[in-house]
Amino acid sequence: MRSSPAAEREVLLTTRPLKLSRSALLRPAELEAVEEAALRILEDVGIAVSHPRLEARAERAGFRFSQGRIRLARRQVADYLEEIRGHAWRPRRQPASRRASPRLALHISPYPQNVHDLRTDKIVPLTAARLTEATRLVGALAYRGVITQAPGCPTDVAAPLQVVLQYRIAAENLAGGGEPVDAKSLESLPYIAEMAEVLGRPIRSLPVYVFSPLKLAGESLSAVMAFELRLDSVGVGSMPAAGSTAPVRPSEALALAAAEVIGSALILRECIKPTVHWSIGMHPFDMRGLAMSFGSPEALLFEMASCEADAYFHGRPWRPAVGNIHTLAKLPGPQAAAEKSAIMMLGALWGATEFYCGGVLSLDEIFSPIQLVLDLELKDHAQRLVRGLDSACDPGALLADVQAGVAEGFVGLDGTLDRYRDLYWHPGVFERRFLGPWRSASSPTFDQIAREMCRELLGQYYYEAPADIRSEIDRIYRRAERGLAAVT
Repeated sequence: MRSSPAAEREVLLTTRPLKLSRSALLRPAELEAVEEAALRILEDVGIAVSHPRLEARAERAGFRFSQGRIRLARRQVADYLEEIRGHAWRPRRQPASRRASPRLALHISPYPQNVHDLRTDKIVPLTAARLTEATRLVGALAYRGVITQAPGCPTDVAAPLQVVLQYRIAAENLAGGGEPVDAKSLESLPYIAEMAEVLGRPIRSLPVYVFSPLKLAGESLSAVMAFELRLDSVGVGSMPAAGSTAPVRPSEALALAAAEVIGSALILRECIKPTVHWSIGMHPFDMRGLAMSFGSPEALLFEMASCEADAYFHGRPWRPAVGNIHTLAKLPGPQAAAEKSAIMMLGALWGATEFYCGGVLSLDEIFSPIQLVLDLELKDHAQRLVRGLDSACDPGALLADVQAGVAEGFVGLDGTLDRYRDLYWHPGVFERRFLGPWRSASSPTFDQIAREMCRELLGQYYYEAPADIRSEIDRIYRRAERGLAAVT
C-alpha cells in the first residue's frame, strides 16, 4: 500500500534528511606534494604509448618519443591542469530546508562469470540459461531501485561471443535492454554498438583503461581509436594497486595514479576528436591473497582519498560520498553483510545516492541472487535512516490525540494509521518479531526468506521485448556468431 500524495507532501515538508559531514583525509599541503610528484613523474618517466596509429598522431601533434615513452614538460601539464580547473563545474544546491531525502539506487555488475545457484547452494559457471534467470530477477527488482543490466557473462559460448549473448539476453528480458554492456574487445564492439542502436541507447562514450604503471595501451584504447568518429567523449581511468602496481604509501600511489591518467588524457586530447575526461583512483592490494582487497577498511579509505585528490586536480569541491560495495566474500554471510553495510551506510550518510555493485561477491566473479536481495535490504535500511524524522508538532491536534489515546489507546487512531507507514520501514528479510512469533512461523532463516523471495519474484516476472526488437537483436547475434567464429 502506497502512502497518499498528501502524506508524501507532509513528509517532504516536515522531514529533514539526515546527513553527516567528514573532515578531509588529505591536507592542502599534502595534495600540493602529490601534484608536484605527478609533474615530476610525467617529466622524468613519462607515459609509454603502445598503439601504432596513436603513436603516429602523437608525433604529428608535436609529442616526442624516447624509448617508447612520451615525457611531458612541467609547463605543458601545468597549463593543462590550469585549463581544467578554470572550467570546473560546481553543482548548485537546493536550500537545506527544502531538500528532499535522496532516492538510493543499486547498480549491477556486468562482469561475473559464476553464479551462486539458488537450487544447489553451489558456485557454478554462468551459462546462458542461468544468466537468463538471473537477468529476469534483476528486472523483477527494478521497482526497488535496481539499475537493470544482465548480471554477468555466459561462459558456455566462445569468449568473443559472450558479451554479445549477454546483451541479447538483456534485450530479451529487460525493458529497454538495460545498461549497455562492456564490449571488452574490439572484435565484439561493432555488434554491441549495433544492438545498442536498435535498443535506442547508442554508445557515444567509451573508456580507456591505462595500465599501471604509466602505460597507454590495450583493447580499450584500440576500441576508441577504431570508433572515435562515433563518440562524443572518452573517459580515462586506471586501477593502480598500492604495493603492487603502485607505491605502497597512499599519497605516493595517488601521485602515480594522477600522473598516468592526466598524462594519458593530455596526449589523447591532442590526438583524437572526442572530448576527453579523466578520473583518479587507487585501490588496496593484499600481498597474502595476491588480490585487490575490496570491502576492506583500506578500500574505503582509498576511495575517500581518491575522491579528494580527483576533486583537487579538477579544481572543484570534493564529494565525501563513497559507493563501491564490492567484497571479497564468496557467499552471503557475515563478511559480505559487514563490509557492504559499513560502506553503504557511511556513503548514504555522506550523500551518496548510487551504489556499485549489487549482488556481487568475490569482487566481480560471482553473482548471487540472495546477496542482491540482501543488498537491497541494506539499501532500504540506509534509505530510511537518511530520510530522518518528521519534526512537526501540532499542539492542538496532539491534545485531541492524547485525550483519545488515554481512553482507547493510540493504535487505532486516524493519525496513527495515517502516519504509521511513513514513519516505519518494514524490512522484507530482516527479522523484527519476538522469539515466540518467529518460532510459530517455523523459525525461518534469512537464507530461506531470501530464496523464497527470489522464487516468488521469478514466478511473477514477465517481460517480452517487442517483436521488431527481438528480430533485429537476433539478426545481429546470428551475424556475430558467424563473424566471431574464427576469433580466439
